Amino acid sequence: MDRGVGGHERGGAARRDPRRVPGPRAVVPARARVAVGPAGGDGRRAATDRAGVRGPPGRGDPENDLPAAPALRRPLPVRSPLASWLPDDAAVARFRLRRLGRSPAVLRPRDGEWRSISPGFERCRALALSGLPAQVAADRRHDRAPSRARLRAALAAGATVYLPQVHQVLPRVARLMVALRALVFRAPRAECSFLFLVEGRGREGMGLHHDGDVDAFWLQLEGRRTVTLGPPVRRGTPEELDSPGGGPGWRTLDLPPGSLFYMPPRTPHRVICRGRSLALSLTWGARSREARRPGARERALASWDVASGRVADRPRRSRSRLWTLVPAVASRTGRTLWTADGALVVPASARAVARRLPAMPSVDAGAVARAPWLRRLVEHGILADEDLPQVVTPEDPGSLDGWRFA
Repeated sequence: MDRGVGGHERGGAARRDPRRVPGPRAVVPARARVAVGPAGGDGRRAATDRAGVRGPPGRGDPENDLPAAPALRRPLPVRSPLASWLPDDAAVARFRLRRLGRSPAVLRPRDGEWRSISPGFERCRALALSGLPAQVAADRRHDRAPSRARLRAALAAGATVYLPQVHQVLPRVARLMVALRALVFRAPRAECSFLFLVEGRGREGMGLHHDGDVDAFWLQLEGRRTVTLGPPVRRGTPEELDSPGGGPGWRTLDLPPGSLFYMPPRTPHRVICRGRSLALSLTWGARSREARRPGARERALASWDVASGRVADRPRRSRSRLWTLVPAVASRTGRTLWTADGALVVPASARAVARRLPAMPSVDAGAVARAPWLRRLVEHGILADEDLPQVVTPEDPGSLDGWRFA
């Protein structure tokens, strides 16, 4: 599975088609000189064969790869993918302390950056009809393998159409999940994504229910949704609830475009759309035993789950920003920077930025003049002046994880 637009340009290797996404763990624009791709298995060079990237996590420190540099007098300007709602470390810390696992919250956007995360309703409707995994919910009945004709009819009737594990074809959604994983949850958990499309007619797709032991973030992309929710239910309570809801602890919220809604585990809720709505639901399960194994956290933070495929509309090159294209995790000392493919050793002056790379921030391009080692991160395919594409057309739709939900 591939993750970006890229190509090898080193050593006379052939340049790849700029519309094609290259390895399963990195989205690398064609301008990047070294693509961060899969470690062998598909005819490409293994990560450990590339200059400056040495071995998978857990095999000791590589030799110094990035040039030493003097300490910076002021921090480099970086922007988190969560900055529209949680603008700085203090805001993230307050959210974790006051809300995470405790109570619902609606976070209002501070700017319009969120609008570029996903394509609009019509493009998403076309994706749903293109052969990707899609399902229908209406009045608590589910069609888990609908034909295109049934999908069209469901949308026209105001039913809920949703695409499970949609982050595999929407790389910027995957980046948002990476940022939530790194900044909010900070531990390995099972992750899921769903894209919901509704031509709202006031119908309930799933009725009153809860989602089990998962933390959920909903991002309202277009239109509005009305959600009614109550106090958490006990563990073991059936997910479909017959009670009409209401009484102490119940409330109804309006979710406007750009709002990021957090919902703790086992929260009963029902959703109604009275107009067109496009929204994401991103969920994280409870920590597993595997999460406690050595290296599990680093592997989880460095994982990048986007399908291989082609990109029809490449983002424009930017003169003002560099984007992180693949998660990279600093060791506890900050000396080593791990990706899903291998490791780099970073100078002391780079470690403040390296510690932020698990959240895939963007960096002010002017910082390159102050920190020349950033150029090496571009060469290694970790940073680029071209953003991730909005949509990847998968080479093998049948391999997408969304089919497991049928």
